Amino acid sequence: MIKLINIVLFCSLLTFSLSAQDCDMTIAANEFIIDGETTSIPAGSTVCIESSQKDYLLIKNVHGTENQPITFINSNGQVLFDTDNFYGIKIANCSFIKFLGNGYEGIDYGFKIKRVANGSGMSIDELSTNIEVSNIEISNTLIAGLYAKTDPDCTFASSRDNFTMYSLHIHDCYFHDIGDEGMYIGHSKYEQGVYLDACDTTIFPHLIKDVKIYNNILEHCGWDGIQVSSSDEDCSIYNNIIRYDSDKETLYQMSGILIGGGSRCDCYNNEIYDGKGDGIDVLGLGGFMVYNNLIVRAGRSFEPGNPNSAKHGIYVGDVVTLANLDFKFYNNTIVSPKSYGITYNNPVANQGVIINNIIADPGKIDEGESAYVNNLTSSANLTLSNNIFSPSISDIGFTNPSSDDYSLKNGSIAIDFGKNLSSEGVTFDLLNHNRPYNTFYDVGAYEYQGPDAIGEAGKESAFVGQVFPNPAKNYTSINIRPLKSGVCTFTIRSIDGKQLFELDSYCQGGINNKIEIDLKGLSPQLCILTVNTGTYSVNHKLIIQ
Repeated sequence: MIKLINIVLFCSLLTFSLSAQDCDMTIAANEFIIDGETTSIPAGSTVCIESSQKDYLLIKNVHGTENQPITFINSNGQVLFDTDNFYGIKIANCSFIKFLGNGYEGIDYGFKIKRVANGSGMSIDELSTNIEVSNIEISNTLIAGLYAKTDPDCTFASSRDNFTMYSLHIHDCYFHDIGDEGMYIGHSKYEQGVYLDACDTTIFPHLIKDVKIYNNILEHCGWDGIQVSSSDEDCSIYNNIIRYDSDKETLYQMSGILIGGGSRCDCYNNEIYDGKGDGIDVLGLGGFMVYNNLIVRAGRSFEPGNPNSAKHGIYVGDVVTLANLDFKFYNNTIVSPKSYGITYNNPVANQGVIINNIIADPGKIDEGESAYVNNLTSSANLTLSNNIFSPSISDIGFTNPSSDDYSLKNGSIAIDFGKNLSSEGVTFDLLNHNRPYNTFYDVGAYEYQGPDAIGEAGKESAFVGQVFPNPAKNYTSINIRPLKSGVCTFTIRSIDGKQLFELDSYCQGGINNKIEIDLKGLSPQLCILTVNTGTYSVNHKLIIQ
């Protein structure tokens, strides 16, 4: 199902409808080049492109302003591209441009690039900046679906010292059957630069600030689904759906989302299914979060008979990592990766923080705990808390995993087991529901929304203290003060959901009851202790030594 959002097409200064009679200029079916140097296009104009079939469209030297961008929009139907050219649509040396394919009611993608035999679907280059693109379908390209960068050359115009690209926003597009990357945003040679024989010089590529990649669908990309590099400030990749990435199985070009060298991009609320590559590759500068993502069967279809060809739900490497910055991984749900849930291979970062994640059914389960979090560097300072690791999908309590519904059902061990991350800004889940729902945080990408979720009223019905001692060897204890007298149930489960212990004890209402729990006979492991008063339930992590 295609995810759409309501889009505000223009800023408050532009208050006209999208009907054809409101066009300031109309591009006819037989026109392929729009050049601002030969045609006057005032700032704030709306340029309508008539429904037609075009070989290509080149927009160059067109400049709006921050308060009066120039908007290009389809008119009277869909504009279709089917070409043997090197691109379908090219935006060159333009600024403050909106290229929007939602100009005709009932058509989701007003610009449709059906085929590009010799190049990419869309290119945004030649010092273009402040560009918004939406509601475009791109398919059957020889190379990338969309490029957005200006490559270094011997004029030095696009070098890092001379040019910065700003405000690149790409949303509500559909990319499928793409030759290489679905989206190639920014230059990948952030650190080493590009050596040019013609001028015997190494030039460092420009940066991009304010990148927003959201609400897009990408299916069957030959290489990475979304790659963002050299974006060091105000970058977000969110609300995208990616299926079947890395079809070509090209080494080092295999991921659903790649946060590349020189980037600092928050990556959240994305769904990534059945790619041959890693779900998310994290190679950026540090100082950003990866959260609320659902990653399903990452790499499972890549060389399934070769366990040495490892693929990961999330892979964390080091291209350039800045000192004293962290990588934070919160509330992700990772299901059935080929090899490892999270592989951490960055010795430079100040800290790797892994909290509130669900990792189920990793392929390397025979390697024990490292199947879930595989630390490849002894110097990495990893912090793990409130995660749920399980060799079995069925033990988590997902709603309907056979239909790829990994929301939580009543009774899931992930409910109320999470750490409160509101101070980190994690206040919503994958479906943009409030987090927490009622009182306590859940683990994984989804916050349970059932009517029996514990709320403030439930919280008032009991006080449950911390488990002490914890870690514990032979016994532990917990204080509980229910509002009313009755039987309290104490259940210990292994992290994979198997019940190890259960105790029913009478608790007197209105006073503290100290309950001792005998742990003799239980093997050393990480467990979940559930306390249930009948009207109130809470989970605690318990480490048995």
